[in-house]
Amino acid sequence: MKRENKSVNTVLILGAGELGIQVIRAMSDKAQHGQVKISVLLRKEAANAISGSRKDRLDELMKLGVTVVIGDLEKNDCSELSKIFASFDAVINCSGFVGGPGTQMKVTQAVLDAGVERYFPWQFGVDYDVIGKGSGQQVWDEQLDVRHLLRGQNATEWVIVSTGIFTSYLFEPSFGVVDTQRKTVYGLGDWQYAITLTTPEDIGRLTATIFFHQPAFRNEIVYIAGDTLTYNQLADLMQEHWKTEVKRELRVRKQLQDEVRDNPDDVGTKYRLAFARPDGVAWDKKTTFNYLHGINTTTAAQWLIKQA
Repeated sequence: MKRENKSVNTVLILGAGELGIQVIRAMSDKAQHGQVKISVLLRKEAANAISGSRKDRLDELMKLGVTVVIGDLEKNDCSELSKIFASFDAVINCSGFVGGPGTQMKVTQAVLDAGVERYFPWQFGVDYDVIGKGSGQQVWDEQLDVRHLLRGQNATEWVIVSTGIFTSYLFEPSFGVVDTQRKTVYGLGDWQYAITLTTPEDIGRLTATIFFHQPAFRNEIVYIAGDTLTYNQLADLMQEHWKTEVKRELRVRKQLQDEVRDNPDDVGTKYRLAFARPDGVAWDKKTTFNYLHGINTTTAAQWLIKQA
């Protein structure tokens, strides 16, 4: 049942991983200026850690004044999650694709069943509306189902933050686009196809800014970007960064489709095929929330310099 009080005073963040911890830090910083209380959902083993990086994370959460709530998005059923969520005015889902197929639909249904006022779903990625079904990525199909579920109701307000990929992933060897050893950049589909990328730190800052923005965003998609590059521009960037001639190899869709067929369990091949397209995975940075509001974000070139 939807609350009569429209003010958002309690926020639950799902997960404190690579993105979640950045959202927590940014939300906590902004919440200190108001009356908003931040909590985070962690699995039991993470919430009770006594050593290592998990304990360090718990210490940081305590310093930030963040309350830990125990729950498991994979193991808890929809009813159990709904009972947890019902205590909060807003939920920000930073869980990633944990729990396997169906988890994001279950979490979203639990949010709706709980009557949560405001929901930021795990949609920190590409434009699933443009891509549609049948991209070859099962999790992308589910992301579109989540959008349909949210649009089919009017009790819970939602905001989707479209970010492109994490900046670091573009340079991961497993993605197979930038090969540092061979000084090679592989274009996917066409050299003029582009890809949008944003660092987790920037996503955290911007998500918090969007959350507290007035007038509030309601039932809409907000696009952000650290950078948008064509594969040709990426090759130019790497040539400048490496200070040597870069080898450029184009992987056309037929080749990428064959790789997926021959390596059905290889996640990297599926991602390369999914990003070999002219739309849905990139947008002009000049149209984004951060650009229009004069908020600086980390470009690919700046990210590379920081890694040196």
